[in-house]
Amino acid sequence: MRQAKKFKYRGEKSEILDSIIHEGYEIKSLKHGNTGHILYKFPSKAHDWEMCWTMDLQTAKSGVTKYLSKHKEASSEESKSPVESKLDKN
Repeated sequence: MRQAKKFKYRGEKSEILDSIIHEGYEIKSLKHGNTGHILYKFPSKAHDWEMCWTMDLQTAKSGVTKYLSKHKEASSEESKSPVESKLDKN
């Protein structure tokens, strides 16, 4: 039988870059070791606000903007519960 060849990994380590702050939200970025692409981590509406990676900074910024507006709407709806509104009237 033929012995399997052992391959040595020839890629480089990914490099963690400085984070970008957009509207008070931290967008993490890194340089991919094999491809050299710059990747940005952001919450994606298409994936139920799970964190995703993209090569386009503008996409990451728009995702953050949508996430923050959705988050603000949800928190304002929570604060206007019927119980609280009745307590405020008294």
